Amino acid sequence: MELPQNAHEAPHTELAAPDAAPQVVDTTSPSLQAMSPQQLVDHLAVLLQQDELPDRKVVDLIKNQFQRRKAALSAELTPAERETLEIHESRLEDLFTTFKERDRKRQELLEQLYKENKEKREALLGRFEQLFKGNEEGQDFAKLYGDFVQLRDEWKAIGEVAQQDQGPLSKRFYELRDQFYDLKAINDDLRQLDFKKNLEAKRALLEELRALESVKDPILAHRQLTELIAQWHELGPVAKEQRAEIQAEYKALTTAQHKRHQEFHDQKKASEEENLQAKVKLCEAVEALLEQGGFTTHNAWAKGVEQIKAWQAEWKTIGHAPRKDNDQVWQRFRAGIDTFFLHRGEFVRASHAQEHEVLTQKRALIARAKELRERTDWDAAAAELRQLQEEWKALGSVSQRYSQRIWSEFREHFDYFFERRRKEGRQHSSPRGAAQEHLTAKRQILDELAALLEGELPTNLSDVLAEYNTKWKAIGFVPQQYKEEINARYRELLDQLHGILRKNRAARRLSGYGDTLKHLEERGGTLQGERSRMQRHLDRLRSELETYESNLTRLSISSASGSSLLTELERKRSALIEDIKLAEQKLALLDAEGQEA
Repeated sequence: MELPQNAHEAPHTELAAPDAAPQVVDTTSPSLQAMSPQQLVDHLAVLLQQDELPDRKVVDLIKNQFQRRKAALSAELTPAERETLEIHESRLEDLFTTFKERDRKRQELLEQLYKENKEKREALLGRFEQLFKGNEEGQDFAKLYGDFVQLRDEWKAIGEVAQQDQGPLSKRFYELRDQFYDLKAINDDLRQLDFKKNLEAKRALLEELRALESVKDPILAHRQLTELIAQWHELGPVAKEQRAEIQAEYKALTTAQHKRHQEFHDQKKASEEENLQAKVKLCEAVEALLEQGGFTTHNAWAKGVEQIKAWQAEWKTIGHAPRKDNDQVWQRFRAGIDTFFLHRGEFVRASHAQEHEVLTQKRALIARAKELRERTDWDAAAAELRQLQEEWKALGSVSQRYSQRIWSEFREHFDYFFERRRKEGRQHSSPRGAAQEHLTAKRQILDELAALLEGELPTNLSDVLAEYNTKWKAIGFVPQQYKEEINARYRELLDQLHGILRKNRAARRLSGYGDTLKHLEERGGTLQGERSRMQRHLDRLRSELETYESNLTRLSISSASGSSLLTELERKRSALIEDIKLAEQKLALLDAEGQEA
C-alpha cells in the first residue's frame, strides 16, 4: 500500500490534514482537455501504475473530462463508435474503483501513522514536563540541559500528525521550551550564549525578510516568507531586554509582506472580475447576433463569420476570469458560437439543396431550348423561347460557379435560333418582337449582376464586369417605355460593383505601400522625403477635383452628347475622390511610421 512520500520525515514543516493531497496538480492543464476518451483512460491507467498514488482531484478531473467528451461526441457517434466508447467508460469505472480502494487504504494507513506520531509527541511532552520536577530535586544542570537537547531533537524527528492536532501539540511544546529557558536554575553563561546565538540567527532572518522587498514576484516572495516564518518559530528566545525590539521588527517586516501578498490577490481578483465582465459582453454580443438573425444570403453569413472570428480573437486577449466563473462563461461563449455555426451549416445545406433543385430545373430548360432551336415555325418557337426565358428568370439565381456557364449554354440556343430566323425567316420577324427579346436578355443580365452582389464575388470581378458590359452593348433596343428604367438599374448595379472593386483595389494598394515603407531606407529614401512627395501628390489630386467639380456645375446636358460627357466627368470625379482617400491614408501611415521611429 502506498504511503505519502517522506511521511515519516519533514519534522520542521506544518502538517497537512489526513485527507490533504500530497501534491496539488494544476487542474487547468490543457493536456487533459486535448485528450480523447481513450487517451484519458490510458492516462489514468498509467498514473495508477506509478509508485505514488495520484491525487483525488486529478482522478476526478480525468473522469469529468471523459464525461464531457462523451456528451460532446454522443450525437455524432456511429453504433460501433458508441460501443467502443462504452467499453472505455467501463474500463474507466474499473480503474476508478481500484483507485478509490487504494486511496481508502492509503488514508487508513496515513491516519494510523498520524495517530502513532500523536502518541509519541504526547509521551514526549510528558517527559518534558518531568524535566521541571527533576530540576526541583537539585538535578545537575548539565545533565538537565542534555536531556532538554535530546527531547528537542526527538521532537523534531517525529513525523507529521493530523492538522487539528498540530497546533495544540506545538503550542504546548513551545510553552514548555520557553519555560525551560526561563528557569532561574539555568546556568547564566549557557543561557546568555543560547540567547546570543538565537539573536544572531534571528537578525540573519530579519535581513532575509528585508531582502524579500526586492523579490518582484509576490507569490514567490510569500512562499519564501512562509519558510522564514517557520524558521523563526523554530528558534529559541533572546534576552528579555531585546525581545520586544526584535519581535516588533519581525512583526513589521512580516506584516508588510502579508499586506503585499493580500494586495496582489485583491488586484488579481479585481482584474479577474473585469475580465469576467469583458467575457460576458462577448457572450452577450454573440447571443445578440443570434437573436438579430437576418442571415438570408451567403454574403450575410460571411460577414457574420468574420464578426465571430473577431470576437474569438478578442476573447484570446482577455485574461482569466475568477476560477468559479471561468469555465461557465467559456461554455456560454462556446455554446453561442456553436449555435451560430450550426445554423450556418443548416443554411448552407438548405442553400445547396435549393441550388441543386434550381440547377436541375434550369438544365431542363436548356434541354427544352435545344429542342426548339431547330424549329421553323418561327413565331410559335420564338414565343415558346420567350416563355422559357420567363421561367428561367422565375427560378432565381445559382452560385457564380454555375451561373455563367449554364446561362451561356441557355443563351447559345437562343442565339442560334434567332440567327436562323434572321437569315431564313426574316419576313416573320417584327421590330416589336425583337425589342421584347432584347428586354428579356437585358433583364437576365440585371438578375445576374444582382446575384453577384448577393453571392461570393469572383476574384476576376473586373474582367467579369467588362464581359457583361460587352454583352449589354451588343443587345439591341428595348421597348421605349422600359428604356430609362432598365438603363438606370444597370448603372446602379455597375456602380455598386465598381465601388466594391475600387475598395478592394485601394486596400491592396495601401497594403503594398506599407510594405514599400519597410524597405524605403534600403532604396535610398527617407520617411520625410516620401511624406513631402505624397503631400504634393495629394495637393495635385485635390486641385484636379476642384476643376472637375467646377466643370460639372457649368456643363449643359441638354444634348445627348452633353449627357455622355457629364457621365464621364462624374466617373472621373468619383475616381479622383477614391485616389484622394487613398493618398490621405498613405499620409496617415507615413505619420504613424514617423512616430514609431
